[in-house]
Amino acid sequence: MDGSVIEALAPLIAAFSTMYLVAVGHSIVEKSGILNLAIDGVFFFSTGVSVYLAVTLYNGLAFLGITYPATTILAILLTGVFTAMLGAFMAWVLTSLPISHGALGLSLQFVGYGLGIMMGYPIRQSVGSIEPYALPYNAVTYTTLLIASIIAGVLVYVFLEKTPLGASIKACGENPHAASALGVNVLKTRLVAGILGFYIIGVGAALNPLAWQRYWDIKSYILGYGWFAFTIALAGGRNPIYLIPLSFAFGGLLEYSIEIMVILKVSADVAKLIPFIGALGVMVIYGATELRRIFASPSSLGKVYYKEEKTV
Repeated sequence: MDGSVIEALAPLIAAFSTMYLVAVGHSIVEKSGILNLAIDGVFFFSTGVSVYLAVTLYNGLAFLGITYPATTILAILLTGVFTAMLGAFMAWVLTSLPISHGALGLSLQFVGYGLGIMMGYPIRQSVGSIEPYALPYNAVTYTTLLIASIIAGVLVYVFLEKTPLGASIKACGENPHAASALGVNVLKTRLVAGILGFYIIGVGAALNPLAWQRYWDIKSYILGYGWFAFTIALAGGRNPIYLIPLSFAFGGLLEYSIEIMVILKVSADVAKLIPFIGALGVMVIYGATELRRIFASPSSLGKVYYKEEKTV
C-alpha cells in the first residue's frame, strides 16, 4: 500500500490496534472464567503508566545509547508488565478466595483510575505535550503496527484453539470443577490467562496516548474506551479473528466522530454519543439474535470458584 495512504489511515490503524489488542487480552481473561469488570480502569491505568515510562525512559536511557523511538517502544512493552501484575492479582484472588467477580472487578476499576492519575498526571504536567514521546508518525511505523497487531491476534487464536494450555484455559471457563477433576491446575491456568491477557491489554492501552491520541489528560478516564473493548470482545465471541472487523468499526467510530458530525450535521455533543449508540446497538443485536447462542459466554464466567466447595 502506498505510504501516503498509510499515513492518511494512521489514526484509524492506531485506533484499531488499540481496541483490538485490548479486546483480545480481555478475551483471554474471560475465556478462563474470570469476569473482567475492571477493564476500563485497567485501560486508564495502562495509559498513565505508558506516559510515565515514555517520558522517563526518554530522559533516562540516553547514556546507554538507547534513544527515541526505541524508548517509546520499550515503554509500550513495559506497560504490559505493570498491567500484568494486576491481572495476576485478580486471577489469584478470584480463584483462591470465594469473592464476587463483580465486586472485585469494579473495585479494581476505580483503583486503576486512581493509579493512572498518580502515574500519568505529574509527568504530563512536567512536560506539557507528550507528542515528542509518541511513536513516529510515518508509514513504516503504522504499517508495522497494523501487521504486528493482527499477527498477535492470530497467535492468540492459535494458542487458545490449538494448544493444551489454551484448551485448559477454556475448560476452566466452562467448568473449573470438572477441569480440576481432570487434572487441570485451575489456579495456575487462570494465572497464565490473567497475566497474558492483562499484558496484552496493557500494550494495547499504551498505544492510546503513544500512537493514537498522542496526548494524555486526567479527563480521559471518563471516555470509557475499556468498555468499548468489552463490547467488541462480547459481540465477537471472544474470538481474535472475529474481533478484527469489529475493532476496525469501533476504532473508526471513535476516531472519525468529528467527520461524522459534519456529515450528519449534528452537534459535537451528539457526535460524541455516536460510538456509545453503536455499542448499545451491537449489544441489542447480540442479545436479540442467534449471535447470543453462537458466541455464548463461557458457562462459568463470573461464577465463584472455590475448590473446597462441591458446587458452584
